[in-house]
Amino acid sequence: MKARNILIGIVGSLLLPLYLASCGEDRWAAYAEDTATTRWIFDTMRVHYYWNEEMPDFDHANFFQAPATFFKSLLSTEDKFSTIDSLQNQTRAALQDASCSYGFDFQLVSLKGKSYAHVLYALAGSPAEEAMLQRGTWIASIDGEEISKENYTRLYSGPAAQIRIGQYDASGDSVQLQPDPVTLPAARAVDDTPLLCAGHTVVSGTPVGYLAYNHFTAGPTSGSDAYNRQLLQASALWAQQGVKEMVLDLRYNTGGAVSCANLLCTILAPATALGDTLGTLVFNAHYRPHEQKLMLDPALLQGIGRNLDLSRLYVLTGSYTASASEMVINCLRPFMEVILIGQKTVGKNMGSLTFRNEERMIEMHPLVCRLYNSLWESDYSSGFTPQYTLDENSDLAHFYPLGHIDEPLLARALSLIAGSSDAEASTRTSSSRLTPLTAGSTFRRSDELEIDK
Repeated sequence: MKARNILIGIVGSLLLPLYLASCGEDRWAAYAEDTATTRWIFDTMRVHYYWNEEMPDFDHANFFQAPATFFKSLLSTEDKFSTIDSLQNQTRAALQDASCSYGFDFQLVSLKGKSYAHVLYALAGSPAEEAMLQRGTWIASIDGEEISKENYTRLYSGPAAQIRIGQYDASGDSVQLQPDPVTLPAARAVDDTPLLCAGHTVVSGTPVGYLAYNHFTAGPTSGSDAYNRQLLQASALWAQQGVKEMVLDLRYNTGGAVSCANLLCTILAPATALGDTLGTLVFNAHYRPHEQKLMLDPALLQGIGRNLDLSRLYVLTGSYTASASEMVINCLRPFMEVILIGQKTVGKNMGSLTFRNEERMIEMHPLVCRLYNSLWESDYSSGFTPQYTLDENSDLAHFYPLGHIDEPLLARALSLIAGSSDAEASTRTSSSRLTPLTAGSTFRRSDELEIDK
């Protein structure tokens, strides 16, 4: 848009001399630069934002605000998830190499007045694995500095560091630290396959598949479908093993690409649903196309994967389960019984897009569409409440690895499959670990439901 139009909209024609000239000096170029970032935000939001009709009109937008303040002024009162980030504190090298990490995920917890990073999982082949970090490890300090709300982000990525680690001691409800610190090697790029743990077991004669799926991403780089192919290959193995029941672990899955969620649904859905509409993405009234259909298309299996023809699905959920994960739950419910075990999900029934302007060093993630299933249902903005509520932190002394049949959430699912009414029942007649199909891990903190452009 022309600078003249912007300035007229902001100050009115009677005040133009005050803004555009000083002692005969032309101020157009200066004001164009001052508003370049906010004009980019406004123009992008006007086209893509789901609630774009609720945005202030051009004449009433204050383009001279800070970018974050301006962005917030455009948002609907219904919007809980659109965000904007400044890239000013990141180098361009860091922006181009965002995949580098220590390779583990954790939750920040407080125990007896002290803060710890409680490890949820560590990636295969990662610096964290080299440091012997595993699910259930507690980190008390980094480089001699106790973990706190102010410094815990140092555990995401950085140079080699010295950390103090320990294990939970149930007898004293405390963490017993190792006497010496261990070295956490410098962050590096790690394999980020979504298939954190995939396997199968047999429960009361019934083959059961298990998948801990941590983000919806097609491949490690743009244009790659390597992760989707891993999922397709896993589905073929489950079919070969005659899997009749499936446990899908989405407790740490915060979202990702719609196309990947569509593929997963095509693998899990009943065979009779193939060819049907899975759901619909609805964009703002002026966006074209206004609606985008998602289909349970057998062609998505690429001749590699297999539809498992399930009539029931057990989904393990947590407070991180959001966006594309919730899409899978919502879109499969019209076709099959979906049983949730764990904690209430986030409640993000909207999709977003990422817009990055590296020249202005700004990135924003506005909501651009609402997701409906085949029955035109989208009523989970408060999250899905599990039929079986269970907190994995309720027994810190038995914080088993993901895929271990005694891990509380998985054990509950297996007991239900076995037909047991005992909430604590497990299937210890099977091996203590699921037979692996493929190995992998992930470290990802995006809650977006990404729409293919």
